[in-house]
Amino acid sequence: MNKTILLLPLIIFLCNCSSPTGSENYFGQAYPDTIPVIFAPDIISQKGRIEHGISFAPNGKELAFGVLKQDDLSGEIWYSKREHQTWAKPLPFEPLKGRSVYLPYFSPDGTSLLFAQSKSGTDHVHTDLCIVRQKEGLWGAPTVLYDPISSESREANGSMTSDGTLYFSSNRNCIGKENCHTADLFYSRPINNHYQEVQIISELSSSNDEESIFISPDEEYLIFCSYTDEKTAVDLYISYRDIHKNWITPQRVHSTINSKEWERRPYVSSDNQFLFFTRMHIGADEITESDIYWVGTSKLFKPFVFHPIPDITAQVGKAFHVSLPTDSFKDMDDQELAYTIGKNKPDWLHFDSARMTLSGVPTKDGEFELIVTARDHASNRTDTRIRLTVKR
Repeated sequence: MNKTILLLPLIIFLCNCSSPTGSENYFGQAYPDTIPVIFAPDIISQKGRIEHGISFAPNGKELAFGVLKQDDLSGEIWYSKREHQTWAKPLPFEPLKGRSVYLPYFSPDGTSLLFAQSKSGTDHVHTDLCIVRQKEGLWGAPTVLYDPISSESREANGSMTSDGTLYFSSNRNCIGKENCHTADLFYSRPINNHYQEVQIISELSSSNDEESIFISPDEEYLIFCSYTDEKTAVDLYISYRDIHKNWITPQRVHSTINSKEWERRPYVSSDNQFLFFTRMHIGADEITESDIYWVGTSKLFKPFVFHPIPDITAQVGKAFHVSLPTDSFKDMDDQELAYTIGKNKPDWLHFDSARMTLSGVPTKDGEFELIVTARDHASNRTDTRIRLTVKR
């Protein structure tokens, strides 16, 4: 399938792809475990209403989420604030009333809110990225993030790191091309309060749309949505940065989170404990329901290869001892990983998982492929391969 998801313009737009007790931080809701549940039913996620994204301020005292009007695709951003452990009733966000706006994201310091805004009063598919800032507890007037961020094309949603780097989805690469609706992921870094030339994240680009991006404040991982196949439609994917600052091959998020419906608009709580996302139900080429879900992150985060292990060379009959990088693997929510090596390990080779060392006296020459596995406490696992060459 090519990069255009062929349902309806509104579908293309919207792809912009544990404790048993409750907490006042989350409207008194019981914490979810590994199976996603609707967040705050009848309060945030209301039956028959199309919600499509949520974001919390890092202090946990403010939230914003999007509501879509199905008749004309215009959008609203709703807002609530917590005072003395009690959340106010969510209402349309006052600074953005009268505008067609979508997909809010708080900045990591909580002083700004990123969002998308329709380019005109009638065109609710093409949007610009905008920002509204807070000073001394009061929200100011919204402003458009003009060139180089917003373009002639559609900038669907933006997410920001702690140093102000802006990650966003856009189909600007389609400008001047016929029948092109492709969305890719981009970023821009600020220098002296001015955003620099926009760069595509080439490692994450594919033949499908990549949209609905969330970047972690420390820029260690990002989550986005992309078309998977006709069976599961649009799913969430995650990618991590390795020691060389490269984005590794994105992995489809665990099947306990993705479903046969459309998953998009991810947001991870500032403590990395909960994933929020939108699950959209599609029937007869229209949206029949769209709610905000949340889930614990034990099945979201898994070990990944942070520091690739280089090839190893040894000599027949000569003892060797090699220390593997202690940061070969990382995990966002688990600091104590368990390591094993595959059964294809030669009898003369010893692997010390506590010290991350390989040692032994090779008895014959040849090429050996060793598989090292890292597991976390939630039984998520990741493998990496090491090439061991033994020479005479």
